[in-house]
Amino acid sequence: MTTKNTTPVKTVAKPVKKKYTGGRLKGAKNTVTSDKILQQIALQTGKPFPQLLAEGYHASIIACDFNARLQYEKLILSKVIADKHEMDIHSMGQSLVNNFNFTKAELPEWTEPQLKIIDASSK
Repeated sequence: MTTKNTTPVKTVAKPVKKKYTGGRLKGAKNTVTSDKILQQIALQTGKPFPQLLAEGYHASIIACDFNARLQYEKLILSKVIADKHEMDIHSMGQSLVNNFNFTKAELPEWTEPQLKIIDASSK
């Protein structure tokens, strides 16, 4: 099957007019910060957020709510690991160096045992 027009047709794309799609505008500042959220939680509840977190974790243990406890542990451990990772970045790897030396043998009384070969074929 052949077509009548065998020459390629060139098309030119029309410029697309950009529309505001609901994202943050260029140069806009973040008005809601994590510090402000934590301050408002402390004002509303009368307790700082770390204390509320610890109380919630304790309540999940008392209530034997395994799923809630698991979620608390994931949250807490992810924060601990993130803090440890940040500390290792800022220490420039110095925290990974052994900061101790063994001055003497760990077990000075240890001696290698004298093993004997027993020939069981003679008797």
